[in-house]
Amino acid sequence: MAEYDYTQLLHCGKDVRIASSVAIRHPELVSIGSHVAIDDFCYITTSLEVGDYVHIGPFCSIVGGKGAQCTLRDFAGLSAGCRIICASDDYLGSGLTNPMVPVPFRAQVHVGNVVIEKHAVLGTNCVVHPGVTIGEGTALGSCSLVTKSLDSWHVYVGIPARAVRVRERAKILAMELSLRREGG
Repeated sequence: MAEYDYTQLLHCGKDVRIASSVAIRHPELVSIGSHVAIDDFCYITTSLEVGDYVHIGPFCSIVGGKGAQCTLRDFAGLSAGCRIICASDDYLGSGLTNPMVPVPFRAQVHVGNVVIEKHAVLGTNCVVHPGVTIGEGTALGSCSLVTKSLDSWHVYVGIPARAVRVRERAKILAMELSLRREGG
């Protein structure tokens, strides 16, 4: 199996595994920390900053074009099929939509950077809209839709995502500290 060409990336740490089937439209805008895996068939079209110990599962999309930004901080994770949308056309009728339409005829494009804080994890097939921050330690249940920023250390589920409980902050942070003490 062929490997991804890491030399195209803005920055790439150690112990990084990117599947050869991953498509990164603007690799010069992508910075990846250490201990990162990006699984098969992911599609990335934005500026992307990935911290350490991050996993992006198969069939994920992080889209929005060169003017958009997505940040995944340390220990963040995207399960299979997540969609992170950092820019989107206005579908309310202000113009034609899609990137192939000439600019004078296009609808307004809403660009909003997406930040997924440390220890935040998204379950399978979650969708995150532009301009959202997923708070530190937040867990998002499968198939949830995020249209506004989420508080730290909560579990969210549903369409739209709503908080259902609090996560164990102290336990997770203690495990991170142990890992880092062991030289990880």
